[in-house]
Amino acid sequence: MDNLRYIFDSTSEKAIFYQSGDFLFPIGGNKAAYWIDGEYVFPVGAPEIAFWVMGNELFGHLGNGELTREPVYYIGE
Repeated sequence: MDNLRYIFDSTSEKAIFYQSGDFLFPIGGNKAAYWIDGEYVFPVGAPEIAFWVMGNELFGHLGNGELTREPVYYIGE
C-alpha cells in the first residue's frame, strides 16, 4: 500500500486507523471510513468535516469552525 501511515488514539495510544492514499481505514478493515482533503477529514459519504489536521494531530470538528481543545488522534508511522 502506498503512503501507509497509522492514526493513533491520543488517550490510549492504540492504532485506530491506517491511511492509504487519501483514505482512512479502521484497523483490520478494508472499507474506508474517512477521506482526507488537505487539512480536512470527512466521513465517507458525508459532506461535513469530522477532523482538522494540524501537523501530525487530528482535532475533532465540533461545528461552526470550533475544534476540540485537545487532539483526538495523532499520525504515526
